[in-house]
Amino acid sequence: MAENIKTVSVTTESASYSYRTGTGIFNIGAMISGMKEVDKAGIIISKRVYDLHRDYIEQGLPEALPYTIFIMEDEEENKSFHYSEAFLQKMVKEEFSRKSLLVGIGGGVVGDFTGFLASIYMRGISVIHIPTTLLSMVDSSIGGKVAVNLSVGKNIVGAFHQPAAVSSDVAFLKTLPEEEWINGLAEILKHGLIGDERTLELLEGLETSVIDREDLLVEIIYASAAFKASIVAQDEREGGIRAILNFGHTVGHALESILEFSGISHGEAVAAGMFVEVEISRKSGLLNLNETERIVRLLDRFVPLKKRYNLDRQEIFNHMKFDKKNSAGRINFVLLESVGKPLIEYNVEDEIIIEALKLITKN
Repeated sequence: MAENIKTVSVTTESASYSYRTGTGIFNIGAMISGMKEVDKAGIIISKRVYDLHRDYIEQGLPEALPYTIFIMEDEEENKSFHYSEAFLQKMVKEEFSRKSLLVGIGGGVVGDFTGFLASIYMRGISVIHIPTTLLSMVDSSIGGKVAVNLSVGKNIVGAFHQPAAVSSDVAFLKTLPEEEWINGLAEILKHGLIGDERTLELLEGLETSVIDREDLLVEIIYASAAFKASIVAQDEREGGIRAILNFGHTVGHALESILEFSGISHGEAVAAGMFVEVEISRKSGLLNLNETERIVRLLDRFVPLKKRYNLDRQEIFNHMKFDKKNSAGRINFVLLESVGKPLIEYNVEDEIIIEALKLITKN
């Protein structure tokens, strides 16, 4: 029986939907019951999640609606434009219509991929997100950003396509590997550093970096999701304040791209990006020493740098130029003046960037 359910209302200019988190809340049939004129559902499930939670997933499948299950190998390299065509062809073969619905069950790769398919199939059909990783619960499932990758960079081909609903069941987190916890903690900590006071309070109050109480986990997910929802509500299409969510991502996305999305997790990349961008903030005269030390202590505690990368700093710098946030040939960073006070589109001298990258590179 579901307990300790918390709900966030997400409202944007184009859509309103409910985000729910709790334990034992997985039920696709209940989520679809309030939707009108849905003729069938395509349920795209991460293979690894299906293998781990098959019985639990099958008890929550819709009984009153035809559905087709599509199993997805959810490695980042499969979140590609080429891979999407095969799924679209399957949907045509299964006679999906404009009244059909897609449901994504998995982490951020599955969510982004499912949302992307929904955004372009017959000019757009509905999508429901059921995130199963900590990262996707507090990040990609909220806000409607969907995309696939090209070889030159991450999330280059995409759209804004808000979901009809989101259900974050923490029961799926029981099998989450350590790497995925780091991924989620990086995003949660990022929210705290750029303005999410409640999440930062909860994290700083922990005696260890391990969240081993289910009620506390639900509270942290709820607080972090509510913060992101509040940002999305103000800026659906990332034309203003929503850009603060890119803290750590300018460097992080460059690392992922150079390494071809292999051998590095998203959380590891963003964590490395936050270390570098905090250092850039300090070197640019924005962060004082006390604030810098406070932030670094938090980063070291929850998402420590475990290695330096055998990469050329100039190569990382060059890859940053492909970041879609850039304009007029300049790299635009989100930096920090203090905890909770981010600066958007801050331009930095090249020499400072190259010097800060020493934190994460061997060369």
